Amino acid sequence: MTTNLTRAQARSRSELLSVELYTVDLDLSAATDPDAETFASTTIVDLDAVRDGETFIDLIADSVSSVTINNEPLNPRTAFDGARVHFPVTAGANRLEITAACLYSRSGEGLHRYFDPADDKVYLYTQYEPTDARRVFANFDQPDLKARFQFTVTAPKDFSVLSNSPVASVSAPAQGLLRHEFAVTGVQSSYITCVTAGHYATATDTYTHPQTGQTIELGVHTRASLAEHMDAESIFTVTKQGLDFFHEHFDYPYPWGKYDQIFVPEYNLGAMENPGLVTFTDSLIFRDKVTRASYEARANVILHEMAHMWFGDLVTMAWWDDLWLKESFADYMGGLALAEATEFDDGWVTFALQRKGWAYRQDQYPTTHPIVADIPDVEAAKLNFDGITYAKGASVLKQLVAYVGQDAFMEGTRQYFRAHEFGTATLTDFLTALEAAAPDRDLAAWADAWLKTTGVSELSLEIETDDEGTITAAEVVQQNSGTGTSGAGEAGAEVVRPHRLQLAGFVRKGSVLTRTQTWEIDFDSARAEVPGLVGVARPDLLLLNYGDDDFVKVRLDDTSTQTALRHVSRFADPMDRALVWSALTNAMRDGLLPVTDFLTAYSRSLSRETHAGISATLMRTMLTALDEWLPERFVDPALDGLLGVSFDALAASKPGSDEQLALARTLLSLVLRSAKVHTSTPPVRAGRELAQAMLAVEAGSDMRPDFPGLTIDHALRWHALTALATLGWADVCDIDEALVVDQTGSGRLHALTAEAARPLPIAKQRAFTAATSDESLSNDVISARIAGFTVSSGLPITEPFVEEYFRLLEGFWERSIEIARRLVNELYPSWSIRPDEVLAMTDAWLESHADAPAAQRRLLIELRDDLARSIRLRAAGGDGKH
Repeated sequence: MTTNLTRAQARSRSELLSVELYTVDLDLSAATDPDAETFASTTIVDLDAVRDGETFIDLIADSVSSVTINNEPLNPRTAFDGARVHFPVTAGANRLEITAACLYSRSGEGLHRYFDPADDKVYLYTQYEPTDARRVFANFDQPDLKARFQFTVTAPKDFSVLSNSPVASVSAPAQGLLRHEFAVTGVQSSYITCVTAGHYATATDTYTHPQTGQTIELGVHTRASLAEHMDAESIFTVTKQGLDFFHEHFDYPYPWGKYDQIFVPEYNLGAMENPGLVTFTDSLIFRDKVTRASYEARANVILHEMAHMWFGDLVTMAWWDDLWLKESFADYMGGLALAEATEFDDGWVTFALQRKGWAYRQDQYPTTHPIVADIPDVEAAKLNFDGITYAKGASVLKQLVAYVGQDAFMEGTRQYFRAHEFGTATLTDFLTALEAAAPDRDLAAWADAWLKTTGVSELSLEIETDDEGTITAAEVVQQNSGTGTSGAGEAGAEVVRPHRLQLAGFVRKGSVLTRTQTWEIDFDSARAEVPGLVGVARPDLLLLNYGDDDFVKVRLDDTSTQTALRHVSRFADPMDRALVWSALTNAMRDGLLPVTDFLTAYSRSLSRETHAGISATLMRTMLTALDEWLPERFVDPALDGLLGVSFDALAASKPGSDEQLALARTLLSLVLRSAKVHTSTPPVRAGRELAQAMLAVEAGSDMRPDFPGLTIDHALRWHALTALATLGWADVCDIDEALVVDQTGSGRLHALTAEAARPLPIAKQRAFTAATSDESLSNDVISARIAGFTVSSGLPITEPFVEEYFRLLEGFWERSIEIARRLVNELYPSWSIRPDEVLAMTDAWLESHADAPAAQRRLLIELRDDLARSIRLRAAGGDGKH
């Protein structure tokens, strides 16, 4: 039995078959019974074959009870191998019928079932990309075999049941049950079909197109225990703004009838673009106070998925090689809609610092791949949802728009939709449409340079000045950053790409850095003169890629670096700050800027940065630098100093502001890390006392008189309790008391993390054993236990589990790929106090498991690269050199 569908097998099926209609009947009558592990699934497939032959349909099920082809029964025992049902076809029309018992999922793949501990209510939803529809019903689980789908779902009568299309009829087959028959869908791929069922709460609205009068019924749904926090009005506002924007830019009516958005528990992704029924993680329903950055992120996800209704759903990639195109396009268009159609008109700022940061990191791993990747099978596709596919692709599309012009880009997109509606297409089809709209640009050469190579373009300036500081010569230099742990400028240095970007000069004027001039640069060589700079007085800071149209790592020159380190918060425009922070972050990560210099600059900015997206990203970068890159001898004084300036900034912050909340979270994260500090200084003691004070405040109350305006909600209380548990200052009784106050699903997960965070061998043993051995645990429960296990990294009590990790590593891949991914990534012993030995054990495992699944090896290679980088940077001297 194999569950790994190859591209060759998919191509063979699509050459043999076309599919007209799936009629799917799911019986979820017993969904409320925790002991019911399976549900009945019956599929009728109407298909056409071009010739007589043998083929198979995809199905992962507990058992198959019936298989019939053209009214001829087949023996299920011989036809079904656990992942496929094999059957013959005759030339012309065929009808296949399969009845199976499929398994409810606890991994977020297939039909996931969740029992809410807040009220014991039940929730089910499907998640299929790339090929998990086969876990729910028999189908040809590949994107190019599009068809129409007609779903019928039998469920308890108090369930809300949804699918891609509206309900056509409802009947009562038995007492306490309702049978929901949905209208036939439009033509779509199997991986974007969707069914949800359970005690979901609902809000509704209607969108009307201002010019055409087209109406779209809107719905927002979430579990009952989150209903009061649904914030449907805000979600509907963004939804309507997005529909206005995409109708205007795509000039193609929304093609899927209704538009439901459902927020579901224990979701593996941020969201999924199922037409007419978009699924989101319900962490986007904000039970506790969040900053503007979280609302911006939610709006961005909503708009990303909406862009897919056209690019991805209406026109679908023929195979997963072009996964990047649909995701990158949605990422770019979601960002554009965010900035141009919503209140978040500075949305590109977070993209520049956060999304591109992900891409820069991913593109320097040894496992990096061209944007146009070779995807030989669906297992490779599963692991290709990465920073190249999403963030680098979107960044490169942003450069493409600058290269051809936005009007041409949009016109090419509109032609692409019209030419391939309800069908599948390839990158070549998209580029052909763009070339027709932008005939003056060589897009084939552009695609070869940007889409078929690896590595990050790295740009720097070489400047010569006279004795008065006037620039006498200036060149921009392009090289391609290498991959792996060796730093920049090695592998792939011969790759030269075309760039269209801006250069800006800034000078200090009073307390701000003011832009004095900009220069357009359009070049496709390794070096290019910048004649506009000659004769100009040398600015205090020169910033390449001003405005962030390009995907490049910018190397600041020495003068600009020193200005940035001292004055990065003095830029009035948050985009300028984001780009300079990005340059400093990359320099630190590549070993070209001492970690201590970065942390000093961060400390200076702490009370000055007002952009929530920049603040959130910098906090994560600071914690990574502290945990992974800072030489050991600097950790104690750095943590001490960071706690001190964080306290000062919190005390000075505006009551009730985003800055106040972000600083409180930063402080608690630093308190947690004080478990590794060898002395108890006043800032460390004050931090621990703050955590205790937060825990003493009743949930929902203001932390007066010390920090008026700071509401101590459930999230902050759990954060404080986990920090105290890590320090050994809270025990099981404290955790149980907190759980009494917060008996929600998120409360249970926080409690599991806090329990595992305690610095006790028995706590670590229980968490590790449960995560690795208890196959009844859900995806999020496993991650919660691992988070607590690893949170007190660098302590001797976790050392016995280093060898255990490598002993179990091979067996992890026998679990579902999502659970396996979490175990491999989240348990990797970067937390060990013996990093060099872990590195050696990783190398030994890779060498002795050359035939391990490529996806598993890829994860481990990337983890190894992060660890090697950590070892190298920690060993660096005070000047940041190796």
